[in-house]
Amino acid sequence: MKTRSIKHLAAVLLIAFSLGIVGCARWFPVPDTTRSAAADSDLILNSYLAADALLDQVPWLKARRQPLLTASFVNVNSLENSSGMGRMIAEQIASRFAQQGFTMIEVKLRNNLFIKENAGEFVLSRSVKDISEDHNVAAVIAGTYVVGRRSIYVNARLIRAADSLILAAYDYSLPLGPDTRALLASQ
Repeated sequence: MKTRSIKHLAAVLLIAFSLGIVGCARWFPVPDTTRSAAADSDLILNSYLAADALLDQVPWLKARRQPLLTASFVNVNSLENSSGMGRMIAEQIASRFAQQGFTMIEVKLRNNLFIKENAGEFVLSRSVKDISEDHNVAAVIAGTYVVGRRSIYVNARLIRAADSLILAAYDYSLPLGPDTRALLASQ
């Protein structure tokens, strides 16, 4: 009988101990290593918001009706390199400016701007000055980005072509989701 009581007590203690561990799991969660990567944010929406923010800073520019041009956004750690991300942000911001009534000069069709194959367009001061004089370009939309551990940080600028004065600037960040990572990896 004593052996039976000990077995019964051991079973009760085992059940109580098991329930106690399960109950504690609620208070001491185990990190979820199966979580997926950060979700992407809407790149088009963020680019349009950046364009709108730039325009809000220079309301007089629209009245002048002068053409603008856009250069690829480049990696701040390597100003000679861009990515699918940098080129796409520039394209989307140019689209938004065109939607707002601006004439946009397509620099990919120009020979007097330095265009590095698979890296996008990069603004050279002499080329910008030449283009601005040829087409009466008021400003250039350009920008940089840098990749952090969880986010990409973007700086968009509207730069007066005649003297490189920054007319407007806007900074924002995007989460490093799967689409963002793919665009950054594409050269």
